[in-house]
Amino acid sequence: MVGAALVGGTATATATPQDDAYLAQLRAVGLTWPPRTEEALIGEAHLICYDLSWGWTPQEIADDVHAHLNKRGVTLLDVGTMVNAAHSTYCPGNVCDAPSLCT
Repeated sequence: MVGAALVGGTATATATPQDDAYLAQLRAVGLTWPPRTEEALIGEAHLICYDLSWGWTPQEIADDVHAHLNKRGVTLLDVGTMVNAAHSTYCPGNVCDAPSLCT
């Protein structure tokens, strides 16, 4: 599963317009993170899409990520925002690639 370090920052020099849109969605709801961790957040978003493609529900992903980030003060609502933003930005048409595992 996935797990990143949320907690300002600016877009990375190599960020794509899609990456910038993802980070902007997170900022728009008030999420912040340490400087120079944008690449980790973007990588996290791609892992979220990977997990979705293997049948994990958004709630299962959010619960798993939250288990790693709760001690850093990241709320389940914040993690849910990350999951939803990743899904809408990077994999909006996502379908499960492992039908036997998907419910």
